[in-house]
Amino acid sequence: MPPRTAHADRVYAQLRDGLLRGDFPVGRRLVEQQLAARFETSRTPIREALRRLEGDGHLVRDPAGGLSPAVPSVRSMRDLYDVRLAIEELVVRRAATAGNRGILDALAQDWRMLEAEWSGGRHGDGGPGFVIRDEDFHQRLAQASGNAYAERQLNDVNERIRILRIHDFTLEERVRSTITEHLEIVDAVIAQDPDGAASFMRAHVQRSALVVRERVGEALARMFDEDAD
Repeated sequence: MPPRTAHADRVYAQLRDGLLRGDFPVGRRLVEQQLAARFETSRTPIREALRRLEGDGHLVRDPAGGLSPAVPSVRSMRDLYDVRLAIEELVVRRAATAGNRGILDALAQDWRMLEAEWSGGRHGDGGPGFVIRDEDFHQRLAQASGNAYAERQLNDVNERIRILRIHDFTLEERVRSTITEHLEIVDAVIAQDPDGAASFMRAHVQRSALVVRERVGEALARMFDEDAD
């Protein structure tokens, strides 16, 4: 990897983690020169990292062109999670009664392999990397259900809450519990138990919403702290 790209990736990852923790106060501009000094690099990788963070929705641009932290919307999160829950319950009920068995068997196998990796100490990605993997699980369930409209709607909701859901997988314990919950869901679906699958899915989504709300609340408290660095 070229040095410039490596520097930009490093700055991007560290800045993103800082933004998710609430290390940067609301309303305070991120200044390229100050960040370059902080990360001991030139302004070019800083500029590239900031551009990516803006594209991801972590930063917002003011009328003068400056960039500052985006403020997560707890109200929007609650509404989107309500929609997500309704879609997810529909999906697992349909998958349990008339799902594509090939997709379901492959999905179960993939997550059993992942469970074995984590149990054996061969840790995979947590944080943002695991969010994408988690989304893939839910999208494949939707695909197995055969309801293309629900699949599209779920993808749209996931894209809208992704910036918030990154807060869901900051702890190893949370990743492990999610793997277990996913296997409970897919096993119930394969067993053609729509009520059981829906019950597992409801508990899973509600638990995720609770963790995200707590983590976002902690980050917001730091972001609005006038004494934050």
